[in-house]
Amino acid sequence: MASQISTQQAQVQESFTFQSVSKRTEILSPVLNVVDMIMASDMVELTGQGSFHFPNFPEANKSFQVLYFKLASDFEGLRGLFNGLISIGQPKGVILEFEKELNSYTLKFYTADKLSVAQYFEKITKVISEEIRFKSILKQIIENQKSFEAEGQLLRNEFFAK
Repeated sequence: MASQISTQQAQVQESFTFQSVSKRTEILSPVLNVVDMIMASDMVELTGQGSFHFPNFPEANKSFQVLYFKLASDFEGLRGLFNGLISIGQPKGVILEFEKELNSYTLKFYTADKLSVAQYFEKITKVISEEIRFKSILKQIIENQKSFEAEGQLLRNEFFAK
Protein backbone atom coordinates (compact mmCIF):
# COMPACT_ATOMS: atom_id res chain seq x y z
CA MET A 1 0.00 0.00 0.00
CA ALA A 2 2.90 2.36 0.72
CA SER A 3 4.20 1.81 -2.81
CA GLN A 4 0.79 2.76 -4.26
CA ILE A 5 0.79 6.07 -2.37
CA SER A 6 4.31 6.96 -3.50
CA THR A 7 3.40 6.02 -7.09
CA GLN A 8 0.32 8.25 -6.92
CA GLN A 9 2.36 11.08 -5.43
CA ALA A 10 4.94 10.70 -8.19
CA GLN A 11 2.20 10.89 -10.84
CA VAL A 12 0.75 14.03 -9.23
CA GLN A 13 4.16 15.67 -9.05
CA GLU A 14 4.85 14.85 -12.69
CA SER A 15 1.57 16.39 -13.84
CA PHE A 16 2.82 19.96 -13.21
CA THR A 17 5.49 21.23 -15.54
CA PHE A 18 6.40 24.37 -13.59
CA GLN A 19 7.48 24.75 -10.00
CA SER A 20 7.08 28.47 -9.46
CA VAL A 21 5.62 31.61 -10.96
CA SER A 22 7.89 34.57 -11.43
CA LYS A 23 7.27 38.16 -12.37
CA ARG A 24 8.75 39.37 -15.62
CA THR A 25 11.93 41.29 -14.94
CA GLU A 26 13.74 43.66 -17.20
CA ILE A 27 17.22 42.74 -18.22
CA LEU A 28 19.51 45.56 -17.27
CA SER A 29 22.68 46.24 -19.16
CA PRO A 30 25.70 46.49 -16.90
CA VAL A 31 26.20 50.05 -15.75
CA LEU A 32 29.71 51.24 -16.30
CA ASN A 33 29.28 54.76 -15.02
CA VAL A 34 26.90 55.72 -12.23
CA VAL A 35 27.16 59.38 -13.23
CA ASP A 36 25.79 58.59 -16.70
CA MET A 37 22.94 56.61 -15.17
CA ILE A 38 21.96 59.48 -12.87
CA MET A 39 22.25 62.01 -15.69
CA ALA A 40 19.98 59.84 -17.86
CA SER A 41 17.33 59.69 -15.14
CA ASP A 42 14.34 62.01 -15.54
CA MET A 43 13.77 61.84 -11.80
CA VAL A 44 16.89 63.66 -10.63
CA GLU A 45 19.17 66.46 -11.77
CA LEU A 46 22.90 66.11 -11.17
CA THR A 47 24.19 69.33 -9.62
CA GLY A 48 27.79 68.41 -8.91
CA GLN A 49 30.30 65.65 -8.51
CA GLY A 50 33.72 64.94 -7.14
CA SER A 51 36.15 62.11 -6.72
CA PHE A 52 39.43 61.57 -5.01
CA HIS A 53 42.04 58.92 -4.34
CA PHE A 54 43.85 58.16 -1.12
CA PRO A 55 47.46 59.18 -1.87
CA ASN A 56 48.58 58.30 1.66
CA PHE A 57 47.47 54.70 1.10
CA PRO A 58 48.34 53.84 -2.51
CA GLU A 59 48.25 50.12 -1.71
CA ALA A 60 44.50 50.42 -1.06
CA ASN A 61 44.01 51.46 -4.70
CA LYS A 62 40.63 52.98 -3.86
CA SER A 63 38.79 55.86 -5.45
CA PHE A 64 35.92 57.62 -3.69
CA GLN A 65 33.14 59.39 -5.56
CA VAL A 66 30.59 61.94 -4.39
CA LEU A 67 27.57 62.94 -6.47
CA TYR A 68 25.24 65.81 -5.64
CA PHE A 69 21.76 65.85 -7.09
CA LYS A 70 18.27 67.12 -6.48
CA LEU A 71 14.85 65.84 -7.45
CA ALA A 72 13.55 67.16 -10.76
CA SER A 73 10.69 69.63 -10.43
CA ASP A 74 8.15 67.06 -11.71
CA PHE A 75 9.10 64.73 -8.85
CA GLU A 76 9.24 67.23 -5.96
CA GLY A 77 5.91 65.92 -4.67
CA LEU A 78 7.48 62.52 -4.12
CA ARG A 79 10.29 63.77 -1.88
CA GLY A 80 8.71 62.11 1.18
CA LEU A 81 8.63 58.74 -0.57
CA PHE A 82 12.19 59.18 -1.85
CA ASN A 83 13.45 60.14 1.62
CA GLY A 84 11.53 57.25 3.17
CA LEU A 85 13.11 54.77 0.78
CA ILE A 86 16.62 55.98 1.50
CA SER A 87 15.99 55.95 5.25
CA ILE A 88 15.00 52.27 5.16
CA GLY A 89 18.60 51.32 4.61
CA GLN A 90 21.36 51.25 2.07
CA PRO A 91 23.66 48.53 0.86
CA LYS A 92 27.16 48.30 2.21
CA GLY A 93 29.43 50.83 0.57
CA VAL A 94 26.62 53.24 -0.39
CA ILE A 95 25.80 56.42 1.50
CA LEU A 96 22.84 58.42 0.23
CA GLU A 97 21.83 61.38 2.37
CA PHE A 98 19.34 64.23 2.09
CA GLU A 99 20.78 67.65 2.89
CA LYS A 100 17.72 69.54 4.11
CA GLU A 101 19.44 72.94 4.19
CA LEU A 102 20.52 72.62 0.55
CA ASN A 103 17.42 70.74 -0.57
CA SER A 104 19.67 68.21 -2.31
CA TYR A 105 21.05 64.71 -2.01
CA THR A 106 24.58 63.46 -1.59
CA LEU A 107 25.57 60.03 -2.88
CA LYS A 108 28.94 58.76 -1.66
CA PHE A 109 30.58 55.48 -2.67
CA TYR A 110 33.81 53.77 -3.61
CA THR A 111 34.25 53.28 -7.33
CA ALA A 112 34.63 49.55 -6.74
CA ASP A 113 31.02 49.51 -5.45
CA LYS A 114 29.54 51.12 -8.58
CA LEU A 115 27.44 48.06 -9.44
CA SER A 116 25.88 48.04 -5.98
CA VAL A 117 25.21 51.79 -6.25
CA ALA A 118 23.60 51.38 -9.67
CA GLN A 119 21.38 48.55 -8.46
CA TYR A 120 20.35 50.52 -5.38
CA PHE A 121 19.55 53.67 -7.35
CA GLU A 122 17.69 51.60 -9.95
CA LYS A 123 15.60 49.98 -7.20
CA ILE A 124 14.65 53.35 -5.70
CA THR A 125 13.69 54.86 -9.06
CA LYS A 126 11.72 51.75 -9.98
CA VAL A 127 9.66 51.90 -6.76
CA ILE A 128 8.94 55.58 -7.37
CA SER A 129 8.01 54.92 -11.01
CA GLU A 130 5.64 52.18 -9.90
CA GLU A 131 4.09 54.57 -7.37
CA ILE A 132 3.55 57.17 -10.10
CA ARG A 133 1.97 54.54 -12.33
CA PHE A 134 -0.27 53.35 -9.48
CA LYS A 135 -1.44 56.89 -8.72
CA SER A 136 -2.17 57.50 -12.39
CA ILE A 137 -4.27 54.35 -12.68
CA LEU A 138 -6.05 55.10 -9.41
CA LYS A 139 -6.87 58.61 -10.63
CA GLN A 140 -8.37 57.17 -13.83
CA ILE A 141 -10.44 54.66 -11.85
CA ILE A 142 -11.77 57.40 -9.55
CA GLU A 143 -12.63 59.62 -12.52
CA ASN A 144 -14.40 56.72 -14.26
CA GLN A 145 -16.34 55.92 -11.09
CA LYS A 146 -17.43 59.56 -10.67
CA SER A 147 -18.51 59.69 -14.31
CA PHE A 148 -20.43 56.43 -13.95
CA GLU A 149 -22.19 57.68 -10.80
CA ALA A 150 -23.05 61.01 -12.48
CA GLU A 151 -24.57 59.13 -15.43
CA GLY A 152 -26.49 56.92 -13.02
CA GLN A 153 -27.82 59.98 -11.22
CA LEU A 154 -28.99 61.50 -14.52
CA LEU A 155 -30.77 58.25 -15.40
CA ARG A 156 -32.46 58.11 -12.00
CA ASN A 157 -33.57 61.73 -12.35
CA GLU A 158 -35.01 61.03 -15.80
CA PHE A 159 -36.71 57.86 -14.62
CA PHE A 160 -38.34 59.39 -11.53
CA ALA A 161 -39.13 62.76 -13.13
CA LYS A 162 -41.89 61.34 -15.36
